[in-house]
Amino acid sequence: MGNKHEDIDVLKSQILTKPIISLDNDGHHPKPLQILIQPNIGLESDVRLPIVEILNNSLANESVLSQKTRSAHWNASGSGFFELHILFETQYKQLDEIADKIAERTRILGGMAISSFKEFLAHSRLEEDSAKVPDLLHLLADHESIIRFLREDIRKVSEEYEDEGTVELMVGVMSLHEKMAWMLRSYIENEPVNGGSQKRKQLDE
Repeated sequence: MGNKHEDIDVLKSQILTKPIISLDNDGHHPKPLQILIQPNIGLESDVRLPIVEILNNSLANESVLSQKTRSAHWNASGSGFFELHILFETQYKQLDEIADKIAERTRILGGMAISSFKEFLAHSRLEEDSAKVPDLLHLLADHESIIRFLREDIRKVSEEYEDEGTVELMVGVMSLHEKMAWMLRSYIENEPVNGGSQKRKQLDE
């Protein structure tokens, strides 16, 4: 068991004090200081920083896909309206929960979670076309793309950075995407539309 005073000294060394910049701070009424405590959790900063970058990229993917799924939910129409309306709503809520967990993990590692639309579009590896409403096939393709990205990131975080906490989170996220992709795929397969398999083939090409 470590010495209590040594533990306190380590904690003090992790504390960074920064003044909060404010336009209305005239020097006569100083603002409180912002205290940032860097995590002392067995992962050095040179390990945590690239993991935070990976997490923010994943957060961007989730946020972009959530918005695309919302667009599909808002603009659903046709004979399958009720089923699709419910399906899309269920999935964008799941994506929001995933994004929240990824953002929390980013903060746990001492990083800052990206949060603006500009940052999401800059970090996301998904394609975004604001002129089109995403259909089932394109949402399915996005889920499958995210699954492939996650597999790559899981291997990297596990083998290069040995961060079991982040690996566990990402494996869970991947499983959720696999289930959502399966649901979309099953709906598409049951659509009474001639040439449905050809549509999927064209999208893959």
